[in-house]
Amino acid sequence: MPRIGTFYQNHLKRKMFNKILFLYTIALIILFVTVAFLAYRYYEQRVIQEKMDKNLQTIDIVSVYMNQQVERMQSNIQELYTDAAVSEDLNYFLMYDYSAYLEHRLNRYYMNENYQGKGIDTYLKSIVNEDAGIENLILYSYEKKFFYILNQSYQDRITSPISESEETKWLKEMKNQSWRSLDEGALLERRVEGKSLFMYARMLQDPITLKTNGLMIFDFNTDQIIKSIHSKTEDRRGNFVIATPTGEVIYDSENKYYGKKYPYWNELQSQKEWYALDEPSKVNLINIGNTGLVIAGIMPLSTIQKSVNTVRNSLIGVTLLGIALSFAFTFTVIRRFSKKIRKIMLHTSRLQGGDLSARIRMEGEDELQQISESFNYMCDRLESYIEKMYVSEIRQKSAELSALQAQINPHFLYNTLESIRMKAFASGNRDVGQMIYLLAGIFRNMIRNQTSIKLVEEINMCSTYLELFRFRYEDKLMVDIRLDGSIAGCKVLKLLIQPIVENYVVHGFRPDSGENRISITADLVEGRIVIMVADNGKGISQVRLDEIEKRLKPVYAGVSETSDSLGLFNVNERIRLTYGNDYGLRIRSEENRGTEVILELPALKEEAIA
Repeated sequence: MPRIGTFYQNHLKRKMFNKILFLYTIALIILFVTVAFLAYRYYEQRVIQEKMDKNLQTIDIVSVYMNQQVERMQSNIQELYTDAAVSEDLNYFLMYDYSAYLEHRLNRYYMNENYQGKGIDTYLKSIVNEDAGIENLILYSYEKKFFYILNQSYQDRITSPISESEETKWLKEMKNQSWRSLDEGALLERRVEGKSLFMYARMLQDPITLKTNGLMIFDFNTDQIIKSIHSKTEDRRGNFVIATPTGEVIYDSENKYYGKKYPYWNELQSQKEWYALDEPSKVNLINIGNTGLVIAGIMPLSTIQKSVNTVRNSLIGVTLLGIALSFAFTFTVIRRFSKKIRKIMLHTSRLQGGDLSARIRMEGEDELQQISESFNYMCDRLESYIEKMYVSEIRQKSAELSALQAQINPHFLYNTLESIRMKAFASGNRDVGQMIYLLAGIFRNMIRNQTSIKLVEEINMCSTYLELFRFRYEDKLMVDIRLDGSIAGCKVLKLLIQPIVENYVVHGFRPDSGENRISITADLVEGRIVIMVADNGKGISQVRLDEIEKRLKPVYAGVSETSDSLGLFNVNERIRLTYGNDYGLRIRSEENRGTEVILELPALKEEAIA
């Protein structure tokens, strides 16, 4: 148990692919074993069925042969009674001595020269000659106590060799059981070397008095049973025995229980899938017509196993080979993925250690390759973000320094401007005083220590700046300002619109024209603040416009400009750094027709911008 725990800690607990390989292998083994077992069971059942069908075919042939033999015997015995001459000759043969019988036959010929009746010996010879399965044909006389034996080789009349009491017992047994083996119940020795015989006995009666006067016994050679099987099929499967109704075996294909009572006779009386015989066996049972005989076709388990052992061993080999090949293939694939994972973990550790140059180069188009691309993209974004933050911080410091420099004694500047304004009013120069007042307001807003102001304040500062400019160029500039009241209180970066207005004054205004026009509109469009500054000034050439649009793209974010520090590029960069790349500045212009500058900002109501 401790070894299992150690193995789990070292190889499975912290190693995902080892877990996958282990679980997959277990599932694979279960799958292969299950399929192999089902295939083996299917083949085994198929073999059993095939063998049992062949066995049934064999015992069917035997059953047909035995029925034919019984029908011939019954036909022969019936003919004894239907042929009057043969019946009379048989009765005289059984009731008198052999010499008296011969004298009787001679007298019949003497008295009737045309007498053509068959003698009993002639009739019996014809039966033996017509049926090769009959080894001996025997007549027994109750009256004279003799046996008359007839076969292909000889015929003989033999006096009974046993006592009268033994004879009585034997005759009683013959009456109760017609079928017997020759190992028991034979009153005279008539075995044939190398052959097994069984007999069938039939009582003979006088057709007139109905008195039993003899017994006819047929000795059958079991070799004919085998020949009848071979004549119908070459494929004999299993063993079989032929037994009497009491279980005495008159034929055994293995010659094991011949002449004995079958020890498993009672076992065969019930229906079972497997019978407990000498070994577990399958059994087919057939009753042979009305003879009372039973044929048991036996298929031992060992015979079935011999047939399926080869398939079983093949299935085991194929299963082991399949498991090994599947494991090897899976191990190779998982090892490949494991290497990719280790590569990702290595670069992750480098990034964790501060190495922003870590990049994963990975082949393929799977999820791990996508993770690698995402990792590389994240590193690129992180490196870019850090660079932007660094540049932004430098610029912030620079702006703070400039602001500190600009704030040197601002009250002195305000007081000085106010004194000049009052002096102008006192001298009657009201326009000059008004211009100084506007300039002071602009100056005050510009140096205020705030990064964001309300949109309405930014618009008002632009309006003040344009008002101051109109004092210089009287009646040469028309100004149109429109603000959506719903966004007047939204917070925006300070000095977003004023540099664009100033850009128009410096580069687009035409002093010699009295129809200069500029409009400033601010609307809420799909949740965004859209500010448009449009003029009818000089416009921008297409070459210069292409250059400006290129520099306004996000890829140029953070690029320092040498001029127009509060111009278009500065405004665009401040918007993107503050709100993200989804916002910014767009410009449309046509030379000598005018320019439109469009700013898109988020609608942040009453919220400070970090």
